[in-house]
Amino acid sequence: MRANILVVLLILLAGIGASLLLIPHGAELALQKFRDRDYDSARAAYEQRYAAGDRSGATVMPLTRLTLAQGDVDRAIALTEAFLAAEPSSVEARELLDRLYQDAQRPGDRLENLKALAEMRNSADLFRELAYAAGFRNRMALKAEALVRYCTLRPEDVEAQQELAALLASRGDHAGAVDWLLRADDRARGNIEPDSRELLMSLLIDLVREDEAYERARRWLGERPTVADMIGLASQLAAAARPDLGLRLIEPQVTGPQVTGRAHDLALELTYIDLLIATDRREQARTRLSALSGPVEDVQFGRLLALEVNAGMLRAALEATKGRDLHLVPDWVLAGLAETALREGDRNFPDRLYRELGDEFLDDYPLLAANIALGRGDPAAAAQWAERGLAGDGLATGDRLGAIRILDRAGRHAAASAAFDRLPLTGNVPEESLEELAALFIDLDRASAGLAWFTARRQAMPSAAAGQGWARLAAKAGDPAAVADWLAGQPKLPLALLQDIAGSAAERAASGSDANRPAAALALAAAQRAFALDPSPRSRLALATALTATGRPADALPLLAPLLDAGGAEVEAAYIAALDGAGRSEELARHLTAKLARDNLSDADQQAIVTMLLDHKAYRAALPLLRGWAERQGGDWLSVYADAAAKANALPDLADLLQSRAAAAPLAESEDSLYRDTLTRLGRKADLRRYLLARATDDRLPADRRREPASSLLALGDKAGAEQALQRLAAGQGPQSEDFKQLAYLWGPRPPAAGLDWIEARAKAATSPAEQAAWYERLADYGGGRRVIAGLGGQGATPGQPALKTPYIEALAAAGKGKELADAVRAALAEENSPDRLRRYARLAEQTGQRAAAAQAWTVLLARKPDDADALRQLGMLAYDENRLADAERLLRRYVASGPDDYEAHYFLGEALTALKRPAAAVPFYRTSLTQLRARAGRGDAAIQTEANLLNRLGKVDDAVALFEGLRKRRPADRQLRADYASMLIENGRLPEARRVLALP
Repeated sequence: MRANILVVLLILLAGIGASLLLIPHGAELALQKFRDRDYDSARAAYEQRYAAGDRSGATVMPLTRLTLAQGDVDRAIALTEAFLAAEPSSVEARELLDRLYQDAQRPGDRLENLKALAEMRNSADLFRELAYAAGFRNRMALKAEALVRYCTLRPEDVEAQQELAALLASRGDHAGAVDWLLRADDRARGNIEPDSRELLMSLLIDLVREDEAYERARRWLGERPTVADMIGLASQLAAAARPDLGLRLIEPQVTGPQVTGRAHDLALELTYIDLLIATDRREQARTRLSALSGPVEDVQFGRLLALEVNAGMLRAALEATKGRDLHLVPDWVLAGLAETALREGDRNFPDRLYRELGDEFLDDYPLLAANIALGRGDPAAAAQWAERGLAGDGLATGDRLGAIRILDRAGRHAAASAAFDRLPLTGNVPEESLEELAALFIDLDRASAGLAWFTARRQAMPSAAAGQGWARLAAKAGDPAAVADWLAGQPKLPLALLQDIAGSAAERAASGSDANRPAAALALAAAQRAFALDPSPRSRLALATALTATGRPADALPLLAPLLDAGGAEVEAAYIAALDGAGRSEELARHLTAKLARDNLSDADQQAIVTMLLDHKAYRAALPLLRGWAERQGGDWLSVYADAAAKANALPDLADLLQSRAAAAPLAESEDSLYRDTLTRLGRKADLRRYLLARATDDRLPADRRREPASSLLALGDKAGAEQALQRLAAGQGPQSEDFKQLAYLWGPRPPAAGLDWIEARAKAATSPAEQAAWYERLADYGGGRRVIAGLGGQGATPGQPALKTPYIEALAAAGKGKELADAVRAALAEENSPDRLRRYARLAEQTGQRAAAAQAWTVLLARKPDDADALRQLGMLAYDENRLADAERLLRRYVASGPDDYEAHYFLGEALTALKRPAAAVPFYRTSLTQLRARAGRGDAAIQTEANLLNRLGKVDDAVALFEGLRKRRPADRQLRADYASMLIENGRLPEARRVLALP
């Protein structure tokens, strides 16, 4: 009996143990709840396991999906990232993370994950998608790497290979670009895109693979090429700086036996002639141009004239313009023809240009316009055109010299001198411009510099023009004996050159310098040769002056006698010098005494005597009288005295005079300029800096006259002085003043600490909140945001003054202090009435991720301005995001009522109405959204998918399917796209198609 009881007990114990094993535990319980769709309980169970340290895929992956199903994307991302940190080789986790990053709109994180996923899967589609994503993020190195991998896996994709080649070329990998282009061209059998062809030609030529470029082009041309292909390929080779290859390519097609039937194709013939000119076969080009018979159509007329000009057939081109519309001719051709006409003395064509095309045409050819203006007797207009040309960078050196000469001829001597000093003269000045250059060096008182330049040019590039230019300048400022030796070896020289040499040497001979005798001998030699060529009054006077300088004044007097009746200061000065040199002292004394002893001698007569002395270069004799006039009257006499002092090497005296005047009162502008120039010429830079700083900080001068000295200090390299002057000017003004802007420019985008201290001091010293706010705004702009926060925030509190809230909020935004910014924005909203500032607060809050604060700002803005479009849109979109559909409808309706071109707003208004079970009311908004979307240029995949959704909403399901199909072909690996596509198909009851899209059985 007991044995039976024992057996029963054993059976009972075994049953209880078995039943305990059937009770679900741990993973089984969580999985059971998952399968029973008890998601809340299942998530709690998986969260409990995760908290207990279970990081296996069996726990993490279901928990991630449950988290995502409940809308917690950030938590799902964190779980998946943590799992991948432990299991980096999990493909399933990386695919899930890719979808999560897309849902969370984190393209940067998605890009890195997609790169790893593509490497793991070694999938062509994934590498293609990686290339798209990298390009969108401007990660061009990664895009190139992804495209290389894709093209290696998909060698049949010719378009991708061309895209890769263009990218490599833009990144400097020309050899790699050529390699991929050759692959693409070979696989496409020569049918790559025209842009790719042009790139391949250019790269092959750059890589010194011209023969390969030619052979490739010949293959493209084929057996029976079309005219368009021939012109296109030849033009590509010419554009790549190899017109010889273009000519070699098409010449057999133009001159060979197969030309029959194509000989009258004018476009091809003109292309051939253009290539002949480009390869310097001009005689052949002229022959073929002359052989063209009959007038050409308007479309080819301009090109024909351009070829005639390039071939040197200028007269033929001018004749061809008669009776034709000049608007058909390129501007540069018209300019060349006008210059030719001016050189030939033909005013008809320039007048016709001015009459038919007007100033609009001449804008691009200022030197031509200036010459035309001179020819028309308008020097003011000529000077304006010349200055316009010199202001730009479009004129060559020879043309710039011509423009300066025009300024001089138009009476703008100071402007001509300044423009000449700015010329970047190099050894590349053309030979035909050397005579003009030498004359300008002399006329603009730059003879010494000109002599140095021509000496170097003559040594580096010997030529007749360089020698004549050197001689002209050496006679003025060099060694007269060397010029005389050169002159003796030149049997034939231009009259103008001889006259210039004689005049310059005579001036030096009369100066009393050590070079008196050699200069006089040179003047005599040059004057005798000039007089023999042309016994004009100018040559007679030059010879008489030279005779006087060489000790033969008695011989000079008979030459001067015939000139005295015509008078003139220069003749009288020569006569006085000859009398003096001939020892006729009494006669000379009587002559001068008779002038000065007259009781009725006017001021003008006195000035004439002084002028005669100056013209005779007796500067030191005239200086005492001139200084007295300068001290008493200033003005023009000061200028005359200054000029005489400079020529008499008495600049220190002039500087002393000007210094005394500056100490008494601020100098006038002309005196100021003269004083600066004098100090500069004396090399007294320290004195010049002290004067400029004193002038820039002289409160007796108006502010506008103190600014320029500050700029001059900066030009002299005295940055500290310029900063001191600008701070003095800007201290009494606000940060919007031009003086502060100049000071800020001097500091640069990141001022030094001392500069920030100065700005901060201005802010603290401001007398009004508005001025203080303006200074604090500048302080924040220049990197002093933390100073602004410290100065305005105190112990973390928002500033009380309304005007100071804006710079405080801006500084918080710049420092990335989102929480503090949100508090400051909320504090500012109650008192702020400016819609622009409210809008700015909202944008700053959005940028720092403070959506709640942004919503409050938008709400206040809408209260202040009920029709504000930005506020209506942002609040409407926010309401839709938060599923407040009625609010979304109300706000977005008000927004779209103004008719904005905003397809998203119309779309989401339609979605809100659809969600509110009012699909009929949504249709007009869907239609407007579709119209606006289709009108946009450069639509991407996202816009196309939106269009597909709109078509679905409007009942055009087949059209929507077509768009989704196109997207799916471009992005076959995009799971989200497949899901959206399938969802749309299921919604419309097209289940078999949905199964196909989802690849379900």
